Amino acid sequence: MKRFAFLFVFLLHLTPLLYADNELTAIVLDGKGGNHSEYYPPADMPEAYYNSNMQAIIIVADGFASYYDVDIISQSTQLAVISTQIDGYGDTIDVSSLPDDDYIIYITSSNNNEFVGYFIFN
Repeated sequence: MKRFAFLFVFLLHLTPLLYADNELTAIVLDGKGGNHSEYYPPADMPEAYYNSNMQAIIIVADGFASYYDVDIISQSTQLAVISTQIDGYGDTIDVSSLPDDDYIIYITSSNNNEFVGYFIFN
């Protein structure tokens, strides 16, 4: 029950950030293998958003994973430009230092489920 209370409070505080402007773009995540074999997305699948005003990636999760490894890859150079680990309830990743480009984001849960999405930074 404490987990759901924490999630509610976290989402309550995150909501103004998500809807503060019209520059929020959902990053569609697709599952890329892992330990799940069910038809539906795994319980630890996060949501990801790109906020161009904040120049940040916002990842929202519900604690079904204890952490997520996040790798952001430049499509033009095929190099990892950001590699970090975030909490199982999500976090915000500053991308203001990135050059204008198309990017791939890989999110791997502590349960070894991998999700991939794409966004454009400009």
